[in-house]
Amino acid sequence: MSLSRALKLSTALLCFSGAVAFPSASAPPESAQKGVLIVVSPVSNDTGIKMVPDNAHPFQAPGPNDQRGPCPGLNTLANHGYLPRNGIASFEQIITAVREGFNMEHDLAGALAGFAMLARGNAFLDLVSIGGVSPLIPVLPGAIDGPKPPGGIATHGRFEGDVSMTRQDAAIGDNVHFQDSLYDELLLYVGKFGDNSPVTGNSSIVTTKVMQEFKFARFVEDQIKNPVLQYHAGRNSLSYGEAAFVLNFFANGTDGTLSTPVMGSFFRNQTFPDDWYRRSSPGNITLIGQGVDEIRNAHPVPPGANAPNGTYVLDAPINSCSDVYFNLAVENLPASYSKATGVFKQNVDTLLAAVAKAFGCPVIFPTGLSGV
Repeated sequence: MSLSRALKLSTALLCFSGAVAFPSASAPPESAQKGVLIVVSPVSNDTGIKMVPDNAHPFQAPGPNDQRGPCPGLNTLANHGYLPRNGIASFEQIITAVREGFNMEHDLAGALAGFAMLARGNAFLDLVSIGGVSPLIPVLPGAIDGPKPPGGIATHGRFEGDVSMTRQDAAIGDNVHFQDSLYDELLLYVGKFGDNSPVTGNSSIVTTKVMQEFKFARFVEDQIKNPVLQYHAGRNSLSYGEAAFVLNFFANGTDGTLSTPVMGSFFRNQTFPDDWYRRSSPGNITLIGQGVDEIRNAHPVPPGANAPNGTYVLDAPINSCSDVYFNLAVENLPASYSKATGVFKQNVDTLLAAVAKAFGCPVIFPTGLSGV
């Protein structure tokens, strides 16, 4: 079982080496727009351990118009200029950024980026916001996904969902911004189940056991509080995948351990910690899938959703090569993508192929509703 790849960023917004060429304040009218053909970047040979950030990527706090969202990893990459600092990125830029910053393997990065672009980006212009709605990302051509802009990955549903580690469910609170109360709860579980360190102190190392207990507690809390909780196969896996990502990609590559000071730097400050090294080998889908299983299997929570009476109703089995893939990429994306033509269609096909490849599945065209 696996998760999807990382998000895309367009070459027109490229922001490497600290000097960012930002686009104009708003997108041109649809009649003047030209599609941007998505090109899947080649696999990089730069796959070893190294200190991050380098001198070309200093921390810079986001400005009032810069987009930030529910993903601390992407927020950190944007704050250091590995992603465009305005938070508007292309498919290719995201793949490059997550490799450079976290040593994420090419196919995992492509699947997450491709799914984000299809779910909440503009695949015609090859742009997605790592936060919310932006004037730089207009309605899709012909409004084939409804009359509103795509919304960015902070928009609830499709990509962002319930039972986050440090954000509330959209139905009951703030699903975009870091919540101190939830992070403090996570720290309590580190105090109970974490390992000791001669450097950072007792109960300061975040372990799989910490995530097993914390993630189950978060589900129990939200299942009670959120009357419209949705925890279907795709979101269920992504939710546990967040914890697996933190354990495997936030840990210091020098020793593979994740301390509370390091975790706090990413979550609270959205900056790379001092003297931090990315992983020594690319983290792939198998790694995250194994982490998902290990965390979830301690307290199994099957896919499902809350019924109107508050009971948690399990989903019917999905007869597909992967229930996660089918729920995310087939049931969860607009069927109206079938109306895409030209460059738009080529991009949709490229992104669907990237997602399907990660799951080892054939491409199945989306059947979900349009404009939701």
